[in-house]
Amino acid sequence: MLYQIIRLLFRITNKFYFRTLQVNGLENIPKKGPVFLAANHPSAFMDPLVIATISNRPLFILGKGVLFQNPLLKWLLPHLNIIPIFRSHETPGLTSKNKDVFTQCYEHFAKGGVILAFPEGISLTERKIKKIQSGTARICLGAEAENNFSLDVKIVTIGLNFSDPHKFQSELFINVDKPINVSDFYDHYRQDSFKAAHALTDEIRKRLEAQVVAIQDSDVDTFVANIETIFKTQLLEDLGHSPKVMAHDFNTTRSISDSVHYFLEKDPQRVEALKARISSYLNKLDNLSLDDKLIKGVEKTKPVSDTILSIFFLTLGFPLFLYGFINNFLPFRIPFWCARGISKRPEFHGSIAYSMGTFTFLIFYSLQIWLTSKYVHDWRLVLAYGTSLPVSGLLAFYYYKRFKSIRGSWKIFSLFYKKTALITSLITEREIIITELEKARKESVSYTHLRAHETKANL
Repeated sequence: MLYQIIRLLFRITNKFYFRTLQVNGLENIPKKGPVFLAANHPSAFMDPLVIATISNRPLFILGKGVLFQNPLLKWLLPHLNIIPIFRSHETPGLTSKNKDVFTQCYEHFAKGGVILAFPEGISLTERKIKKIQSGTARICLGAEAENNFSLDVKIVTIGLNFSDPHKFQSELFINVDKPINVSDFYDHYRQDSFKAAHALTDEIRKRLEAQVVAIQDSDVDTFVANIETIFKTQLLEDLGHSPKVMAHDFNTTRSISDSVHYFLEKDPQRVEALKARISSYLNKLDNLSLDDKLIKGVEKTKPVSDTILSIFFLTLGFPLFLYGFINNFLPFRIPFWCARGISKRPEFHGSIAYSMGTFTFLIFYSLQIWLTSKYVHDWRLVLAYGTSLPVSGLLAFYYYKRFKSIRGSWKIFSLFYKKTALITSLITEREIIITELEKARKESVSYTHLRAHETKANL
């Protein structure tokens, strides 16, 4: 019962926390039968909460056994369908209990249940897949072996792609792959159970790497992110893709990453030169507190008309902003303040704010509506006030973002007229970078087409 309530609450939270949340391949999760969901782990306990909200089947989740040492959590977590798993580096004296955990999983599969786990075993907000632990494979193969490989256990890998899990109104694209049939490893298991587990683990790793933007080198990841900042919007337009379709956005980022890796092998000096040029350009913008979008659009702006429209918007929208700000500031800010106070690990900040925000808004809104009903004895006005709370909060948030954008535009107008040479040099620098990126993209596409043609000919 508690699990169902929590899942409902966070389904509502998703509507507000994420600007866009899209799922590709949800139909790949079987509607019945034993299933093991294996996902990457970029954002601590936000990850299981999000997956629980998109799945129509109740999940049992493998969680850190160390959490169960807290008396309150030891009582609470089982009510949330969380099963402890004990790791040697966290609870060295309790790893023997994993035998009972495995048995519990086998029994759950025998009943046709669904288990969720994160086989990387650690949460880090990085665009990479960490080493995959063999526990998932051993549990699934063990369950099948206990039942003469008659259970038909499926493993479904899930790729979580956050634009930034620690920011409100960020984006999330979830990739759900087609199931892996554990029974396909039957012959391998009969010959060598150890090698079968590693073969299945390797298959899980390959699937996960295909479902996320996996960049193992942090310097390369930074370079890809910088290219995305400057070139991604234009690339989406050139390819005829919509930025609103996150599958297009995901594939575009993958293509940028693939191109970078191609040129790192083919012409690393060229990559280093482009990397230095882009870093220099972005550092200049950062020193001026400017955004690349402002440089991109500076020549298309109309200072007089844009200023008049901006003043009109800011003046007309300010009362609504103030109303939303007053009613939503504390429940919005408290979770983020607490997140930084509770944990020094950045990968937990988004999770804490996301989960705590669900309850701070619930508490504050309930209290505000109750107080209003004490003084306003018309239920229609109370209902209207309650409805206005989340709506005005979102409007206030977007008003503030628009204000920052307008402030940036005014700054670029000022710099353009006061320091024309500086802004002109930045525009020129950007055009050179775009030209180089366009040239590299065409070379990469030609190479990809050539390889595809050669592969087809060989077949």
